[in-house]
Order: sequence, then structure tokens, then C-alpha cells
Amino acid sequence: MSAATLAPPVVRTAWLPRLLAVVVVAVALIGAPTVLSPYWTLIATQAVLAFAVAAPLNMLTGNAGQFSLGNAAFLALGAYTGAYVVLKLDYQLPLALLVAAAVGAIAGLVVGLPALRLRGAYLLMSTLAAHYLVVFAAQKFQDGQFGAAGAIFPPLQVGGVDLSTDRRLYWVILAFAVIVGLIIRNIMRSGYGRALEAVKARDVAAAACGIPVSRLKLSVWSLTSALIAAAGVLQAYLLGAATYEYYTLDVAITSVAIIIVGGLGSLAGSALGAGFITLIPVLMNHLSEEYGGDIGTSNGGLLSHPLELQTILYGAIIIAFIIFRPEGLVGVARSLGRGVNRLVRTRHG
Repeated sequence: MSAATLAPPVVRTAWLPRLLAVVVVAVALIGAPTVLSPYWTLIATQAVLAFAVAAPLNMLTGNAGQFSLGNAAFLALGAYTGAYVVLKLDYQLPLALLVAAAVGAIAGLVVGLPALRLRGAYLLMSTLAAHYLVVFAAQKFQDGQFGAAGAIFPPLQVGGVDLSTDRRLYWVILAFAVIVGLIIRNIMRSGYGRALEAVKARDVAAAACGIPVSRLKLSVWSLTSALIAAAGVLQAYLLGAATYEYYTLDVAITSVAIIIVGGLGSLAGSALGAGFITLIPVLMNHLSEEYGGDIGTSNGGLLSHPLELQTILYGAIIIAFIIFRPEGLVGVARSLGRGVNRLVRTRHG
């Protein structure tokens, strides 16, 4: 036998640090509400839900190159569909999620039709028009079915089990976010995901290679819209109600800020961006309480107007990341990781 035959097999351990990191993150996420106060559990729940909304949008925009400002509209569709299933038909969360996803998928097909001919800013404007149309329809639907106060959701229960406590609602939303993340991760690692990247890079060249560009665009619009609509049901349970006044353009811009700050085309970027952007209102409220004086007056300047300051800060952060860090927070994390690896190799070299 040759020396190569007798040599012991090489054990690849490069995956061990990644597995360890996944286990640590999983334990931290699952155990978070057991160590956090109710207030910070709510903030954590909002961050997890923000990821569940932003990740499909990031797939649509970052991976497929389809620009959209319609995510708030899909949240509204999901919330009101869930409200009708729960309050009018007297079914529970699982069916509400499925029906909301189906409605979102159909709406995504309709909204995605302009994507077959429009690109860039023109496509963005078409989704903006869809946003206002859906919100107007939601207002009429709310007035006719639930009244001016909106659809008031009952405490979340499934099969007689109370899931409305801070911790349990966090775990329900976390489970949904994990499912969304796994769906997107598996899709982007498949041939379908590679086809999406090809369409994003050059749809004419992708069509020349035999990729069904039109079908692919409509399918990604339908899939991502279904996931966002399902998230809208859980968001309504978290808020306690669905009212058209919540689904403003600011909600859509917040999701765009998350994917730009976190990193376009990256699932990890969606998670980092969701955590970062969720903490901004917390910071603004703290600064306003400490230094803003009476809220709504001019005594504390901008700090007396936390909502306006928050909008300004969103815009400034988006511009800063586009100019200085277009790869987002995930790019910063990767740069830091490479720097640590070089430092370790230098010390052990």
C-alpha cells in the first residue's frame, strides 16, 4: 500500500465554530425571556417579529432584485384576514396563519405583475401605489366589519392553551421567525435561489440561459408576500388589535432600513438589522424622557419630538450605510471576523 493509502483520514473541524455559534445563539434566544424583564421581553419580541417581516423583504429585494415598499400593505392584509378568521369565523391561530398566507400569496401575484415590465424606481412607485390602495381598502373593510376601533384580538390561545403571556408569545413569534428563516435559507441554497440571483444580476441573460424569468419573479413575489402576511397575524396579536392607522409608510420604510442596515441579500443581515433598528425607538424614548422636557413642546428641541427624530435618524442611518458601508452590519461583522483570524494566525505563526 502507498503512504497515501495508509495515511489517517483528515477530520474536518471547520464547521465546529459555526455549530457552536448556532447553539449559543439558539440558547440565548430561547432563554432570553427567562432573564429579561417584561419590558425587554417585549422589545425582544418586536425584534424577532421585525426579522420575520424583513427577511422575506430581503429575499425579494436583496436576492431577487425586486424593489418594494409594499410590506406594510401585506402586513395589513394578513392582519385583517386573521381578524376575520378569528373573530368572525371563530377559528384559531394556525388556520388564520394559513389563510392569511394564501391571501398574501394571491395579492403578491397581483402586485408582482408590474415587475414583469417595470424595474428600479418605476417598480418601487408601483408598490407604493399598491400600499395606498390596500390601506384604503383596509379602512373600508375595518369600518364595515369591525368598526372605527378596529379589530380587537382576543388573548392568544391554541387548543385551550394560553399563549398570551409575555414569554409564551415571544416563543410563538420566535418559532415562526425560525420557520421563516429556514424556508428562506433552504430556498437560497437551492437551484431556485441561484436562479433568483441570476435574475437579479441580469434578467435578459438569465432568460437566454433558459431560466423562466417571468414565472420566477411572480413566484418570489407570491412567496415573500405570503410570509409577510402571515407575520401580520402575529403582529396583530402582539399589538392586540388591527387598525388601518398603524400600517403607514413609516412601517414600510422601517423594514427597508432593516435590510439596508443589516445587509442586502443576507439572512444574518436581516437579523442584525432587526435588532439594531428595533433599539432605535427605545433609545429615542429614553433620550426624550431624560432630556426632552415635555413631549410635543419646543423646550427640548428635537428630543421633544421622538417620532420625528426617529424618522430623521432612520434616514441618516440609511444614507450613512449606503455611502460608507453598503454591505451593512453583516459586512462589518465579517470584516471583524477576518481581522480576528489574522490576529490569531499572526500570534501563532
